Amino acid sequence: MAAKNTFQFQGFKEVEQLLDALPKRLGEKTLQSILRKNARPLIQRGRELVPRNKGTVAKSLGTIAGRGAGRGTSVYVGPRRSKAFNGYAAHLIEFGTAPRVRKDGRATGSMPAQPFWRPAFEQTKDQVIAGIRLDIKAVLDGNFKDLNFD
Repeated sequence: MAAKNTFQFQGFKEVEQLLDALPKRLGEKTLQSILRKNARPLIQRGRELVPRNKGTVAKSLGTIAGRGAGRGTSVYVGPRRSKAFNGYAAHLIEFGTAPRVRKDGRATGSMPAQPFWRPAFEQTKDQVIAGIRLDIKAVLDGNFKDLNFD
């Protein structure tokens, strides 16, 4: 005759409540706040590396909340383009331009690449990722403190 196994669950309701509360506690605003906070070293380093005569591009570096269905929580980090921020030429500075010729045949020259954003990313990516991990862990640890697994 086969042995009879019995299981008894205790505290399931508390675990269920905690799991239901996680999306609210680690919601979009919390995640965006964590991402924005940890993007600061990247933005600061990018501003330091922008060529000195390109002040409007340096001021335009910052974060933008990601929008759109299906994208989840996202924050874009880089040059911002709006009335308040003039980051329209950032890609031209980063990657340079080929020789340009106007319609009237006059050459306007080329602009050599002056990379600032990629080097800033490479120099700060480990710090940014570590900060995001620590902040998410802190939020999750704070959520699990309420439980008593005794």
